[in-house]
Amino acid sequence: MRRTLLLPGLLALAGCQPLPVQHDAGGQHSTSDPVPVDVRADDAVYWLEEWHRTRMLPDDQVLTILRTREMEFEQRPVPRTRLRLSLLLAEGPAVVRDQARASRLLEKLDPERASESAKALAALLQQVIAEQQWSGDKLATQRASLREARARIGELERQLQELTDIEQNLQKRD
Repeated sequence: MRRTLLLPGLLALAGCQPLPVQHDAGGQHSTSDPVPVDVRADDAVYWLEEWHRTRMLPDDQVLTILRTREMEFEQRPVPRTRLRLSLLLAEGPAVVRDQARASRLLEKLDPERASESAKALAALLQQVIAEQQWSGDKLATQRASLREARARIGELERQLQELTDIEQNLQKRD
């Protein structure tokens, strides 16, 4: 039983491993100093790795990446460029985060043209955006309730002080 499950398991893991290919930096076919690139069978994994690296960059570089992604999407509005831009807008650093725009982009994702992993990542992003919006709304409601409670506490403390003052004045008269 274990051996029958071992082979399919290894094949599944092998399919997820990066395939090293040589990418030439200038578009020329030079054999000197090729740049290695990992190509994955599952684009969503690559995009998530890319997103993780982007989170650590300085704001000016992140803004440059955003402009690049926007230009790529304008030139080729395919699911891949739409999802890469949406991922940056939805979960990128604060300087580029625009979840409303990311949500609009994800809503227009063509499921027939998108890969299974792209559809799964898009669904996950939409869920994350919806949950964060719900959390934000809930937090705003809680903050409003807290402000009201603090105002009520302030009013009650003022009334208590007035009653204390009245009681002290009455005791002084006696």
